[in-house]
Amino acid sequence: MELVIIAGIIVVVFLLLRSLLLKKGGQKRSNIKQLYSECQKKLRLPPDKADTYINEHITRLKEKYPGQSEEWYLEKILIDLERDRR
Repeated sequence: MELVIIAGIIVVVFLLLRSLLLKKGGQKRSNIKQLYSECQKKLRLPPDKADTYINEHITRLKEKYPGQSEEWYLEKILIDLERDRR
């Protein structure tokens, strides 16, 4: 009987941890989409040209600053765009 209770507790803990990890991953993807959209808007270009610019810029940034997250690269693009507009 004790073994069944312990197994149940382990399953509940596992499901809670899995749920938390999936939620964080979803938020990150959502944030990346939001940042990408902000980059497109700031560029004031047709969507296909904005996408080309963003992807090329990310490629250059990855060469200069390897190992960063996709979110970091998009934030850097926004910072660069903001700096260039002043």
